[in-house]
Amino acid sequence: MDARLPLADELAALTVRIADLLLTHDAAEEAVLALAQTLVEVIPGATGAGASLIDAKGRRTSTASTDAVVLEADQLQYELGQGPCLTAWAQQATIRIEDTRKETRWPAWTRAVAKLPLRSVISSALSTPHGAIGALKVYSATPGGFDSSADHVIERLARPAALMLANAQARDSAERLSGGLMRALDDRDAVRTATGILMERHGFGPDQALASLIATSRERREPLNRLSRQIISGAPG
Repeated sequence: MDARLPLADELAALTVRIADLLLTHDAAEEAVLALAQTLVEVIPGATGAGASLIDAKGRRTSTASTDAVVLEADQLQYELGQGPCLTAWAQQATIRIEDTRKETRWPAWTRAVAKLPLRSVISSALSTPHGAIGALKVYSATPGGFDSSADHVIERLARPAALMLANAQARDSAERLSGGLMRALDDRDAVRTATGILMERHGFGPDQALASLIATSRERREPLNRLSRQIISGAPG
């Protein structure tokens, strides 16, 4: 894309492009990376871009960046607990820095990034009807690298991206929950089977067999589920 900002019809096409990108990535992590790569292409003056998903406690759940400079600048925000990305997320707003060397709102962060080749920043919240789930950010190596029109572009792209990333987050969470539930059920069945084996092997009652299994687990410092599977495989217990 050339150095002019997209017109209304181009913005609409970009919105469709963002939707296509995010819908073709099953995992939130992959979708976030695709979004970061698109941002640096479509925001004039951007030399780097990134996107982060943040939970209700301010912890990152998925983060992607187009280069090491963006990654380091982001990492410093989370280490220091301040910076434009965190503020954009907390305030559900768009934050612009004209020159990091003259910026006074986040003194610890601006001092920390002084050595990096970045001078201007836009960060915009990924907002859904239920609140912000993260933030987008674009960087430029030039002071005053962005203007208010660039704010409009990133905000326009952030709206559909937030909704689709929220869906990807929910899908990932459901898959993790499902996987964890299946593992828990497998573990329960393994413990039950191992208890039955000990009952038959030693003539224990159910409570005595389970107590013996737990005692052996503690003595050997072996997780109960792992010990149960060993007993099922024929190991002594």
